[in-house]
Amino acid sequence: MVRKGFSCIELYKHTLVSSSNCLLEFLRKFLYLYERQRLPISLILLDISNLAEINKRFGYHRGNELLLEIASIIENSIRKSDVAGKYKSGSFLLILPNADREGAYKVANRLKLRFNTLSVEVYKVGIKMVIHSFIPNGVRAEDVLDMLERSLVNDRFKEGEDIIFVEEEVKPSKVGYSILLKAVQDGSIEPAFQPIYRVGGGIEGYEVLMRLIREDGSVIPAGCFIDELLKTSFISLSEEMVIHKAFLKLKSMGFSGKIFINFPYSFINFISKGKVKISNFYKELLSHGIEPQRIVVELPESKITTTTEELLELVKELRSYGFSIAVDDFGIENSSVERLMKTKPDIVKLDGFFLREGRNLLKWVVLGMKRMGFSVLLEQVETAEGYEIAKNLKVDFAQGYYLGEPKLL
Repeated sequence: MVRKGFSCIELYKHTLVSSSNCLLEFLRKFLYLYERQRLPISLILLDISNLAEINKRFGYHRGNELLLEIASIIENSIRKSDVAGKYKSGSFLLILPNADREGAYKVANRLKLRFNTLSVEVYKVGIKMVIHSFIPNGVRAEDVLDMLERSLVNDRFKEGEDIIFVEEEVKPSKVGYSILLKAVQDGSIEPAFQPIYRVGGGIEGYEVLMRLIREDGSVIPAGCFIDELLKTSFISLSEEMVIHKAFLKLKSMGFSGKIFINFPYSFINFISKGKVKISNFYKELLSHGIEPQRIVVELPESKITTTTEELLELVKELRSYGFSIAVDDFGIENSSVERLMKTKPDIVKLDGFFLREGRNLLKWVVLGMKRMGFSVLLEQVETAEGYEIAKNLKVDFAQGYYLGEPKLL
């Protein structure tokens, strides 16, 4: 009896993650998360080298059955926290979060042993695997996958190896001047919104973040282009565009909570121009019917290069309009306790450094901040454990991927 072959859609339904696009989206999210946590992630691209011959000799239905057999072996060889699925043609992609080179090799070797007995009639199934282990740093998922695909034709496979490591470093995606200019002209710089929670309660507000939307629809985080944008003459225009869109979207949602604005570069380091910018910002608020008391202006402690006197003048100006003040990224780079005590912000946002590397200090920093009368927000809360720490230390607010990732609305 001739067996009916699987359609592409049916095949994807039976091979772990439901589609290659879904698999790509998983990878993007893991890259964003693990970049913030500074944790390793490993990828294995597995390819059936003689699938075309099997399809030609025995028909596509037998080739599809083989893909399902391989999917079953993969599913029984990885952790529940891992993600895998059919990628392209005769290949599978395995995403191994929080796995280093050694851990990834153990998975690949386990698969190799289980594939050794796999055959179709007289054809022994040829499997080759490419492993890349790294800590994400602003790279695009597409660029990493392109590198893995190129590595499938590595000469070492011709020499009999079936598992190779790719040591090549994928460079972070740099968005140049021409792309930024076009994005501003096209209006493809958009706000993303990340929720800020009152610890033990609900959403206190949203932080407005900047994103660039490429022509293919991919979303580029500000970390990949903000340094270049700051060198241009249209940084202020970009900020104004994002703020305007953010206010429109939050108003259309009927949101009445706090709005955290974290990128007022145009008036942080240039006090004389900044007064005009703050006035324009205030008028923009009123035009949308948003009360100034709902606005929390974040001063990025790690990037402020003005003198303490200039910073105090800025804070005074902001408060005169009714805005609240938060110090962002406290604990890294140019953080200053002296400036903190003089500016007296409403909220101190503790950098994720304290959860990653400074947990022994965190308790005392939180205690000290609260004794000085500041509300404390813990950034980069990426796990349930991190949120428990925030609750145990009686931190006021928390923010991070565990609670909610930045999203376009």
